[in-house]
Amino acid sequence: MYVTKQIIRKKLYPSEPEHLPHCRERAAVAFVISGLENPSLTLCVKAPHLRTHAGEVSLPGGKLELCDQSANRAALRELSEETGLILSGNQALGFLNPIQSLHELSVMPCVFWSDEALGGYPGGEEIIKVFSIPLFEFTKQQPTFEPSRHRASRCSMPRWRYADQEIWGLTALIIEDFFLMVFNHRFALHPLSTP
Repeated sequence: MYVTKQIIRKKLYPSEPEHLPHCRERAAVAFVISGLENPSLTLCVKAPHLRTHAGEVSLPGGKLELCDQSANRAALRELSEETGLILSGNQALGFLNPIQSLHELSVMPCVFWSDEALGGYPGGEEIIKVFSIPLFEFTKQQPTFEPSRHRASRCSMPRWRYADQEIWGLTALIIEDFFLMVFNHRFALHPLSTP
């Protein structure tokens, strides 16, 4: 799989799509790809004491605040707060499809690129680990699939393992959408059969 920022940029939405209208709040996540030699995705592990998503792997992100003028601004702010990584709007490549979370948030995935491989460190009390996964790892292994927990959804949800981490839930669905949009790579059929 050959990955460059030019290839990715061509396949993304160049301007921010409309948020999902039926969701009660808006959020943004930073889908950060870094490193020319081995492009990798930056992910976080949530702290175990959190009421929701405890211990889960996530993309850096959170709800849009009044100070955020766009989803990109919110994603960059959350990226800095959660990982210590500071990127600029010039490193934005575009957007994936907005997706509804279990808690009825309209989540906008904002894609960023850094030629330099990025590390990062946990910021605040919500994040306990920051790590990167080479993009080829997602295509190297066949994910397992399970029914979505979302009441309105009849799709299957991928789950990957990398080192000691499991990538699943909303984060896995966003990663799956990235590979479908950018590389036309489908991991499995989505619709589940009707009982």
